Amino acid sequence: MPDRLSEYNQRLATLTSVKQNLQKKQNPLPVFRLAIFIGIVLLSYYFLTSQSFWSGLTAALTLFLFVGMSIYDNKLKNQIIRVEILEEINTNELSALSGDYSLFNAGNEFVNGSHDYTHDLDIFGEGSVFQYMNRTATIFGKLRLADYLSNAFQYCSQVIKRQDAVKELSGMVEERQELQLMFHNEKISESDKAEMTQWLQSESPVKNLKLLQILSNGLPAITLVCIMLSIAGIIAFPGLLIVLQWIIVLLYARQTLKVQTIITSKSKILNKYAQSLNLIEKTDFRSEYFATLRKRLAVTESQGPSKTIHQLSVILNYMDQNLNILVSVILNGLFMFNLHLLLRAEKWKNDNKMKAADWFDAIADFDALSSLANFAYNHPDFTFPQMLETEFQFRASELGHPLIASDERVINDVDIRGWNQFYIITGANMSGKSTFLRTIGVNYILAMAGAPVCAAKLSFSPVEIHSSIRTSDSLVKHESYFYAELKRLKQIIDELESGKQKLILLDEILKGTNSKDKQAGSIALIEQLLHYKSAGLFATHDLMLGELALTYPGNVNNLCFEIEIENDKMVIDYKLHKGICKNINATYLMKNMGILFEK
Repeated sequence: MPDRLSEYNQRLATLTSVKQNLQKKQNPLPVFRLAIFIGIVLLSYYFLTSQSFWSGLTAALTLFLFVGMSIYDNKLKNQIIRVEILEEINTNELSALSGDYSLFNAGNEFVNGSHDYTHDLDIFGEGSVFQYMNRTATIFGKLRLADYLSNAFQYCSQVIKRQDAVKELSGMVEERQELQLMFHNEKISESDKAEMTQWLQSESPVKNLKLLQILSNGLPAITLVCIMLSIAGIIAFPGLLIVLQWIIVLLYARQTLKVQTIITSKSKILNKYAQSLNLIEKTDFRSEYFATLRKRLAVTESQGPSKTIHQLSVILNYMDQNLNILVSVILNGLFMFNLHLLLRAEKWKNDNKMKAADWFDAIADFDALSSLANFAYNHPDFTFPQMLETEFQFRASELGHPLIASDERVINDVDIRGWNQFYIITGANMSGKSTFLRTIGVNYILAMAGAPVCAAKLSFSPVEIHSSIRTSDSLVKHESYFYAELKRLKQIIDELESGKQKLILLDEILKGTNSKDKQAGSIALIEQLLHYKSAGLFATHDLMLGELALTYPGNVNNLCFEIEIENDKMVIDYKLHKGICKNINATYLMKNMGILFEK
């Protein structure tokens, strides 16, 4: 089994060596530049006083040397910054492998207490599955990864293709880290995506396009000819033509400013998107998923999307530079420069607005799959599950929770076959019931997303998951804890009534009411669920629920987590056993914590 800690440490050692070599080259350059600058000053002074041809030539050559050395110095500095970012990326991976993944974005904006399962299974938020695996560099990738995890069942038709893509990309460490490097420390928000999309879909603010194109080309040509004729003394200086060009540019100033306001601030990030598309274009992928993705980009030898987006970035850079008043007065008076930029930006939009959605979609997929691939690379002991197209099954050997460290993780086998199979899981407090439900749920989501799972072997049939593990009350909605839980259960029943098939994970059914009412309601709920195509695991402290296995022997099964008290110490092995649990621990814990005292 590969040792990823050693591999990342080796990468860090190599990067440190490269940085040291670059620094050795760069360190003396400031002194050399200072010496050359002083030489330029002295040679220039000597040339001015002596008018010596050779001193002037030497001063000119020394100036070229100074410029060349400055360019070389900047190049080395950029290379050092690049290496330092890669060092940070690999150091962060070492921290994650050691159990500290707090440095990565947690996806707090995706936390949704009303979602079918994400809140219960800790998919988003601090210490979540998303934070654990998220290495996305772009807003497109971040949203796509969140979509993979929160709508996993919708992607089940692509599981096999996505698995192959993740396997292929997991070995491409350089390419994955190159994508992170491109967008390092770039502050990209969802509003950036919204503004770009809005501009691409907006109507052109330019009316009478053909007339405006004729004016923008013809009027500057006439003006320049007239200026040359005035210099030759043939006609007067064409000041009115220059003023006319300014007036026309000013007439379209509002439209130009609107484009500048929306997208010129995006020029830098657009250039980054061009680089990321170029990375996709030049990488020799073999998996079907990436082959289809490249085809969607319509890559050609002459003009791929990376070059096309770069062209827009260039236009926007010119728009930024044209904000300089002096430059603007000259360029617009002679060439109607603002109008040319507006027309070029609108032409780019009209030519590419239908394709751009596919380009950004390709970036989203590549970025999100890079996170899944990084997750796969970091866990070579995890396995890619087998997807079944049979009646519902979930069979796993040595299944564990991926967020629990391997030296602390307890593994169990699970075997659920067919609809209307329900498992009552009993156990004492802190024996592992809730964690077990989350272990099944999280690995199921990973499986449907196309990622490896924390198991030695796993086969599954895709199914929608619905859970009720972390129900809470709401003062804002004026909902009690019990009412919130009832709403959750009502949602499950309504969706089953509509014909959906579900795997249901419930922790302590109806825990917001008294024990007798809770028991009667829990039994009634399980009996109701027998009428639908569903399967479920229900964790409970109520041992009486286990007797349902006698009433429905073909549908209800008992599993448990046991505890033992040895030498006045509580021992929990977190191993799943058949049957109903025999030991409880509430009294022991209360005495052990000093809440109860021996009489």
